[in-house]
Amino acid sequence: MGPGSGVRGAVPFVAIMICVSLYAFGNAIRTGSTTLATFRVGTFVKYVGILGLGPTQLWFGLTYSGRESLLGRRHWALLVAWPIFVLVLVGTAPMHDLLWNVVEFSPGPPIASVDRVDGPVVWLNFVYQYALILATYVLIALVGIRRSGRYRVQVGLMLLGGVIPLAASAILLSRGNPVATLDPTSFAFTITGGVFAVALFRFGLLDLVPIARHTLVEEMSDPIFVVDLGDQVVDVNAAGAELLDGVEQPLGRPADEIVPSDDALESGGESSEADVVVESEDGPRYFDINRTTLTDRTGSVMGYLLIYRDVTERRIAEERFQRLIERSSDMVVVLDEAGTVTFASESVERVLGCEPTELVGERVVDRVHPDDRSELLADLSEYGTEYGYTDTYVARVDDAAGDWHFIEARATNLLDDPFVEGIVLNARDVTEKRRRKRELERQNERLDQFASIVAHDLRNPLNVAIGRADLLEANVDAEHEESIDNVRRQLDRMEAIITDSLTLARSGETVTETEEVDLETVAREAWGSVDTDGATLEVDTALCPESDRNRLLSAFENLFRNSVEHNDATELTVRVGSLSDRSGFYVEDTGGGIPADDREEVFEQGYTTNRDGTGFGLAIVRDIVQAHGWEISLTEGEEGGARFEIECYETPVEKPIAQV
Repeated sequence: MGPGSGVRGAVPFVAIMICVSLYAFGNAIRTGSTTLATFRVGTFVKYVGILGLGPTQLWFGLTYSGRESLLGRRHWALLVAWPIFVLVLVGTAPMHDLLWNVVEFSPGPPIASVDRVDGPVVWLNFVYQYALILATYVLIALVGIRRSGRYRVQVGLMLLGGVIPLAASAILLSRGNPVATLDPTSFAFTITGGVFAVALFRFGLLDLVPIARHTLVEEMSDPIFVVDLGDQVVDVNAAGAELLDGVEQPLGRPADEIVPSDDALESGGESSEADVVVESEDGPRYFDINRTTLTDRTGSVMGYLLIYRDVTERRIAEERFQRLIERSSDMVVVLDEAGTVTFASESVERVLGCEPTELVGERVVDRVHPDDRSELLADLSEYGTEYGYTDTYVARVDDAAGDWHFIEARATNLLDDPFVEGIVLNARDVTEKRRRKRELERQNERLDQFASIVAHDLRNPLNVAIGRADLLEANVDAEHEESIDNVRRQLDRMEAIITDSLTLARSGETVTETEEVDLETVAREAWGSVDTDGATLEVDTALCPESDRNRLLSAFENLFRNSVEHNDATELTVRVGSLSDRSGFYVEDTGGGIPADDREEVFEQGYTTNRDGTGFGLAIVRDIVQAHGWEISLTEGEEGGARFEIECYETPVEKPIAQV
């Protein structure tokens, strides 16, 4: 392959120049001819150039605009068929009159000329050549219209270089003598050569491939810069110009002044990468920069290509993930297959008091309490090699000071994940949680002990008093019956107080054992254990909250009893349903309601408007609700009665609706 064969568009351009040279050389032979035979040789050489100009220029135009694929072998055959036919006629012109008929020949010097009568083939050939040349200029002009900057200048020069000889040829034809020896077209091509020289050396006519560059550079969303060995910006695409917002005419300016860069690029070899941050109105933009060395065909360095890939979204996601990991109270630890720590998050320092880097390289089981170690190792050895295996462990782990922490860790095997290649532990310190749980358990035990003491030490003398009252009632006269009735009422009240006190004491115990409880079933069971005195119950809920069933039953009993005792039961309706806007349920009645000023006090121990009541009923309900971690509030029902709303912070499940 000759020089220039590796440059896109070089071959058709050279072909055009050869045709132009033959055109001028043939015209020169004709001008200095002393015989008709020599004149005919010059004419043949000139026509070789003329007939080649149309096809070669079209070839160049298609290549320059990226449409060379339109010229297949069949199209090429059709394209050159006419020039070959005409050239055969030129070579055999003395034997026929298809092209022209020579009337008279005037030899040189100084200038040879011929007087001839042209046939239709000559004019058909001119139409053919002009059609191809005009099609070429249209293709080139479209490139200039669709591109910008350097390409418009380049296209303008090519059009100017082509229009000059075309205009000279038109002048020759307008005089009616297309074969004049003094052909101005030959001189016009001299000007064309100068114009193309500027296009070649100043604007890189053959260095730039418009369609390829447009596809690979202009259309790319990534900013691209080309820098020469003198650190001058010699090319930039539209995305790069946008990145240099506010910089006018970047071409020819020093790259280190206008192109965002990084010191890491300065020491790079043939290809290197670096990161850079560019401030914009919308905030910082992050770019990965790839620098590639540009060389010519001999291997000499010509400059560098800088491609800026916008990784802002990726960097923001990475930074967000990194900060979430660093600021999370949970620890994230990654182990290799041998159980050695390969990564530890920043939260390790807050929990264990050691730097994350101190854990890297350690075997995690070395920090586990010996009593917890064997079970952990046995479980991991049996299941830890299974990809996707997940389990939760609680073990004591020592910190930097040698103190033991209860750590709850969820292990997930991601050894086969190429982005992780390890067993991931999401761990948290549950030492305080376990301490509170033990404290609550001890508190519940003390409450049980207190309730047992109250039940035993108060109920025994109460039972004795009740027995004595029964004896007195059988042996007193009518005069003292009223006193005996009063004593019995007070003893019954004392028994109610003891019962409610025991219930109240136990209602405040924190709920530790729960199960899914069908709310409708519990409500109806509680209704059946209360003296409802003719009232009606309506239940419309499918909730099944996690709760202590017996204590939830007690809460319903006290709520129902409160409604019945404070309203006319014969006209009363009590409803139980689900809250529509929150997770929870309500109990409301159609009674007279509770005044707004009293709604805060009704939950206090001892508050009652009933002379025979203890005032503990709603206090018991409040304690049971709070022991579950729920919240209770009192408002007005749809029909003016009291409405108690119990909000469950964990959404209760709903039982499936029976299919009819």
